[in-house]
Amino acid sequence: MLNLFKTIVLSIFSIIFISSKSFAVTAETVKECSSGTNLFTGSATACRFAPQLYKARVYEMGLCTTNPMSGASLDRTTCTTVFTASDQTNGSLHDFALGDAELVGTSTRPANGTYTFPYIILKHQFTIKAEFERGGTTYYVKANSGACDTVSTTAPAQECTDSLTQFNQSGDCDGEYLGARFAGGTLNGYLMRASDLDKRDGVSDDDGSGGCDAVDRLVGVMELDAPVVITPSTISFKFTFNVTGYGAQMFTGAARPNDNPNGGGGSGPFSGFFTIIDSPQQ
Repeated sequence: MLNLFKTIVLSIFSIIFISSKSFAVTAETVKECSSGTNLFTGSATACRFAPQLYKARVYEMGLCTTNPMSGASLDRTTCTTVFTASDQTNGSLHDFALGDAELVGTSTRPANGTYTFPYIILKHQFTIKAEFERGGTTYYVKANSGACDTVSTTAPAQECTDSLTQFNQSGDCDGEYLGARFAGGTLNGYLMRASDLDKRDGVSDDDGSGGCDAVDRLVGVMELDAPVVITPSTISFKFTFNVTGYGAQMFTGAARPNDNPNGGGGSGPFSGFFTIIDSPQQ
């Protein structure tokens, strides 16, 4: 299920700023699972759909004036933190399939300033329970020793967990996914070690099987084409997660188009947005 790893990061962090700018991130080229003639359309090897459960752990979110990942680790010297989870060991766990998230921790108004680089720190694991109905047939994602595995037409769907330890599908540890474009900037993803938020990448960080060693965090950093300006009139903000049409995926290795998810299933991308509200002009 390494196919899903590249798409997890791409929609992990989309942002909307009320009454000024709107940015949306689109998940690579993965199309929605089709309810038409074929489940997998065209030459697609994957399709996405909304799960019934989608759990992720959030540790921190913030805004930076310079790129916090210009070096080998996350440097928050020029950042203002907008959310910190109370439990820094386990993060703030929420089922984002339920909609609006009340994260457990401290939310802080951003300091006044101009910010080009928002960031988010999450656990590198995502837990789903997912089924997709099409033309009278329901596809259920199954678990194998707790990990997301096969897709079956036999009920029920099983809760399962994907662990992101590699962005590449072969070769040495590849802990970076860089330059994902969206209408408003670029998004970079990094696999990290929690103890020092050091980036895992390259031969020295390989675990011997092609994955990255000691990965327990996923960091997403945006670079906005037009920076966000927080002023004294900014009175509130909120972060909302969304998995509608996303959150779960199925994969195929058979000739396309087809209805054969023989590549299994697993977690997929989600999106979210900050809402920042300024007081009315007097």
